[in-house]
Amino acid sequence: MTATGELYGVCGDSIGCIVSCPLASPGNIRLMMQTLAERLTLTALNCSIGHSRLIEGLDMAVEYGFGNVEMWWPFATPEPARREMDELIAELDKRALNLVALNMWGGDMSAGDRGILHREDMPKEHLDAIAYFNERTGVDKFNVLLGRGGDHLQAAQAERWSVIAREIAERFGGIAMVEPLSGADDYPIRTIASAESLIRIAGHGGLLLDLYHVAVNTGVWKVIPEGSSEDAAVTAVSTAAVDSDIDNIATANPVHVQVADAPGRGAPGTGRLPLTAWISELRKANYRGHIVGEWLPQ
Repeated sequence: MTATGELYGVCGDSIGCIVSCPLASPGNIRLMMQTLAERLTLTALNCSIGHSRLIEGLDMAVEYGFGNVEMWWPFATPEPARREMDELIAELDKRALNLVALNMWGGDMSAGDRGILHREDMPKEHLDAIAYFNERTGVDKFNVLLGRGGDHLQAAQAERWSVIAREIAERFGGIAMVEPLSGADDYPIRTIASAESLIRIAGHGGLLLDLYHVAVNTGVWKVIPEGSSEDAAVTAVSTAAVDSDIDNIATANPVHVQVADAPGRGAPGTGRLPLTAWISELRKANYRGHIVGEWLPQ
């Protein structure tokens, strides 16, 4: 980035300049974020990642021009008071934001928990809270984390996840989502295939496909030379011996998709991934759901 203040041409076609340019005004940031959304067909923004206060994420969504948002479970307990839920819903309404997906209670996430189902059932009161969010906001997709009980799915975990998926489907038509995660060797779902297997076992639910996690788990970003164009990145991936999960992107059947770049989990353009090409493959395969930006603000 030069000192001229030119925000797009000087940075080449890298969308990373949206989040890294020190001279960008709020108006320019909004314009460039709209360009990013159009290029990747982004339709929603995660308001939790990288924010100490959820309100900051909600305000950022408005600033960037998004009308749809998702969030991690925003309360300290699985059983928030009705007043707490109403206050959060009021903040969404005040900003005219539509909640399209919500993480269910995952234990003490700050301490490293990624779900509780390896050790206990989901509290009934939490399912009541989820139903209330559906009633008030219409949100119908819920990420249900399985817990860090080992790198193989336990029968009890699968059964507990299945019970949740079945209950929210029958109770209000909700969809429990399973997401392959990276960064936790003791998490049992780390591939698209293992997620799809759980969905078949449950008979309910759907795949949450986070392209960042897939890329990190396969290490695909390492075969893409730094500074590669989108076309060069696609070529590098296609000619390298990489994990089959990359091939599975085009044939996956997700109900929800999230994106961030790798390495670094920044905005698209800050890393090496051919995100535009992967999203195009999903759209060609008739994926019509949301494409959500879930990256660390910089």
